[in-house]
Amino acid sequence: MHASRWALAAMGFCLLLPAAPPAAAASPSFSCARPSGAAEEAVCKDDMLAALDRETARLYRLAVGTRDLGAKEKKELIAYQRGWFKGRNDCWKAGDARACIRDSYMVRIGELRTRFAAARSGDTQGVSLGPASVRCPDGLNIKATFVNVEPPLALLALDANNLVLTIARSASGARYTATTQQGEALFWQKGPEAIVQIPGGKEQTCSVAGLR
Repeated sequence: MHASRWALAAMGFCLLLPAAPPAAAASPSFSCARPSGAAEEAVCKDDMLAALDRETARLYRLAVGTRDLGAKEKKELIAYQRGWFKGRNDCWKAGDARACIRDSYMVRIGELRTRFAAARSGDTQGVSLGPASVRCPDGLNIKATFVNVEPPLALLALDANNLVLTIARSASGARYTATTQQGEALFWQKGPEAIVQIPGGKEQTCSVAGLR
């Protein structure tokens, strides 16, 4: 993907931070010679999943290497990461294993970027940006994280759940959409505002700020 495509995906945010480089077509962070299960086999065969794996591994290395991270917090982080691996590997049980694996990586990327400042310290070396703070008139607060894979993805982290959206064609701004069992989801960002629709809800214009 060209850098101009990433600029479109992060319209407005690119004025605050340099655009992340495009995801390179390469292997994941682990060896595909001996994948640990069906989920890793799927990652090895899919450029998008491999790019998400590399970014997750990069952010985790930054987080676990935090200088002021206490021994207890580091132990908890390592244990949580192991638990996350298990959850990702269980995606072979899902009806749509690829979507499950994709969403697992996206949620973990959002968690690492939100919780650990160190994970946001090397954005020019990675393919993720955020989280941005999205505030809506109905009181809805969202953390939005963007990942420059092919196609570009957005994670909307809400209090109750998470939504993963894919970039869609748009004459202006950066428009991400998803179809869920509960209905359509939309995040259409133009500068400091975004039109947001949560499945089952109505479209509303929300403020976007605080990209980290």
